[in-house]
Amino acid sequence: MNVPNPAPESQIPESEFPTAHIVASAGPAEMVGKLRSRLWGITLACLAIAAALVWAEFRSTGTQIEIAFADGSGLVPGDMVRYRGIDVGAVKSVVLNADLDQAIVTVELNAESAPLAREGTRFWIERPDIRLGQVRGLDTLMGGRYVGVIPGPKDAPWANHFEGLSDPPTVVENIFDGLEVVLESSQRYGLERGSPVSYRGVEIGHVISVGLTNNSSRVVARTFIQGEYRSLVRENTRFWSNSGIDLRFGIHGLELDAETLATIAAGGVAMATPDVPGNRVATGHRFELVKSPRDEWLRWQPHLAIGSALLPENVPIPQPMLGVSRGEKQLGLFGGRQRRGWILVLENEKLLGPADLLTAEDEENRELEISGKTLDLNIPESTTSHRLATRRIAENLSGNDSVWPAARIRSITDGANLPAELVVTCGTDNLTIPLSTDRMEIQKDQWKIDPAIPLDVDWHGASVLSAEDGYLIGIVLHTPDGMLIDPIPIELIE
Repeated sequence: MNVPNPAPESQIPESEFPTAHIVASAGPAEMVGKLRSRLWGITLACLAIAAALVWAEFRSTGTQIEIAFADGSGLVPGDMVRYRGIDVGAVKSVVLNADLDQAIVTVELNAESAPLAREGTRFWIERPDIRLGQVRGLDTLMGGRYVGVIPGPKDAPWANHFEGLSDPPTVVENIFDGLEVVLESSQRYGLERGSPVSYRGVEIGHVISVGLTNNSSRVVARTFIQGEYRSLVRENTRFWSNSGIDLRFGIHGLELDAETLATIAAGGVAMATPDVPGNRVATGHRFELVKSPRDEWLRWQPHLAIGSALLPENVPIPQPMLGVSRGEKQLGLFGGRQRRGWILVLENEKLLGPADLLTAEDEENRELEISGKTLDLNIPESTTSHRLATRRIAENLSGNDSVWPAARIRSITDGANLPAELVVTCGTDNLTIPLSTDRMEIQKDQWKIDPAIPLDVDWHGASVLSAEDGYLIGIVLHTPDGMLIDPIPIELIE
């Protein structure tokens, strides 16, 4: 086997020899600097993680406050704090104070409920309360007692110590929109906190508190009137007790006069205003409360416009009337579609509402039943624009009380000019709701309402007002595409 001899070193080119790259090694000072910078980076990362953990723990811990009650009423650690039926915190401890005359309840509010810890917030211990005319707190019989809460003013400063109430407060919604007056009398007449105040049998407010004057010579009852009814109270308004049962014997035999079970049991106040009403009153005005009304008071029937707490003061609310449209199909066949909705009476003997209520469309013998009268819809007295219509009528259906003036109607053709807040109403307080424009899809000739808003076919024809000034701007329509609002076109106003 022949092995070739290697070439002599002198014959190998220099380019094929390996080349060494020499790098100077770091000195002791440079090694220490690199190690120190890495340690600082690790330290900062640990600090960031620790801060995040502390913040997370702070957020999960919530806010602790102390509430002083006259007694613990059986409250124990673990019982809940509730607002509007929602748990917003929990009781951590219940102990006596140093003087042994109060129970100090430590409460931990949830992180999202921390704004409850502000001055003016009221706390009480909810317990069963069963009386004739009032029942509350029955849920505590099975589920244990809890601490109730009503928040203080939104701009109030933060607080962590509160004096608890001995009894649940009388809840007053929109207290700044309402009217508070003082009723004075020689006797209590069965009144107590929560007793209703009525006008023509309709509850318009309630008694906030009952007590004695400073010199104990008179009984005073602080009374709250809801904002939408404050225009009913005038300087010459009269108040009387309608508590209990009034039994009288006259020429017509035995007469029994009684209000509801609540007023019989818990007392009540009625009021009346003369046909020529006096000036409006301000909060704190004092009235005399008498035992029984005079006969002339019961005959008073003043015409006083009432509004809604959702609208500015002195702004009236529309009073649309319920109408039912019935007809026959073509060729004289019965069974035409029945339509039902709200119709507004305008000045100059005109009706405004959905076109499917005020026009015959393609059906014969279609009639509209409204306000106890029947109107023939086949008579061409209507003006239609899109899905709305007006119809002329020969007589005023509702009297002057329910007529809506054309001067308080605004035609909005551009959705950009739509007010931010609206009010939808069928004329009564329990059929009146606020509606924000961000819950609507603004289209060219209609405004589509978010399906989550609680409006259905029963609101067909309801009036839509600007919450800023109370002007009528649209009509609610129930359609196959959902609930819509049609703006009122100018041609229907003129």
